[in-house]
Amino acid sequence: MTSSLQKAFVRGRLAGACLGRSWLTSALFLSLCLLVFAVPIARAQDAPDDAETATEQTDPKSDEAEEAPAAWDIAKPCVNVQHPYQADVCQQSRAADASESTARLSRLIMLIGLVALAILLLMLWPIITAALAARRAAEGGAVPARLTPAPRTGDHEAELRAYVDVDSLEFVETPEADGVVKVKVTFRNSGQTPAFKLETLAEMEVVDTADEADLPVKAVPDDTAPASSRPRVGRDGTTTVIVQCDSTPKLADRVTNGEATILVWGAAGYYDVFDRRRRTIFQYFCNAETLDTGEMFRPMERGDELG
Repeated sequence: MTSSLQKAFVRGRLAGACLGRSWLTSALFLSLCLLVFAVPIARAQDAPDDAETATEQTDPKSDEAEEAPAAWDIAKPCVNVQHPYQADVCQQSRAADASESTARLSRLIMLIGLVALAILLLMLWPIITAALAARRAAEGGAVPARLTPAPRTGDHEAELRAYVDVDSLEFVETPEADGVVKVKVTFRNSGQTPAFKLETLAEMEVVDTADEADLPVKAVPDDTAPASSRPRVGRDGTTTVIVQCDSTPKLADRVTNGEATILVWGAAGYYDVFDRRRRTIFQYFCNAETLDTGEMFRPMERGDELG
């Protein structure tokens, strides 16, 4: 019996607690509803009717009329803002004004660009007209005039072909060494293109003549076997050949004293890039005069030199 009463008491307390919580929740909900809807209702009740407002505005004798706040004007949305919606309208109006300012600036830049383009066209117009006139004149002529004459084939080959000639001569063995005289002859290609199948021939002799005018011109046979040959000598390339002859007693003294002369002569044959056979003939001498001037060897004019 006692336990039943305790259970009933506990159930009663639980039911009362649940009912109290329900009433508390309901009271809080109603309070929130009153806070939300009471202010607009109160404003609506306090707001005067249109007729009353018109009466108060038209009745100049009413002493109890209060000054109404300035009305919000849609034409000036940022003046007398009284509602969040009006503030939004103000922000939108400012954004629209900024966009319009940007659009005006863009139009101004485009206008400046068009004016600059027109000025540039006006400046270029004389050049364009001159170019068009020149084109019409060129098209109207029967035969276009050539500014520079076309180079002839011979001139073209002469400009591009190889040129092999003697570059230098120097003693390898002095006239008193072992009874012989040795001279190294260096050939150089000074042309623009290589020389092919180069064949060189050189000979040497000591003569008892000192005067250049009395020096003999040595013959160079056409079909003599070459002293040396190279398949190809490029641009600015060189090749050498060494020639020698027997030395007479006191040859150096005889040459220095003007009693003898050392002669070196020969030829160089080759083909150029145009497959044309070329031949260069040379003759050099060394005597007291050349030694005094420091030339060592000086070329002679034979009259049959070919290039």
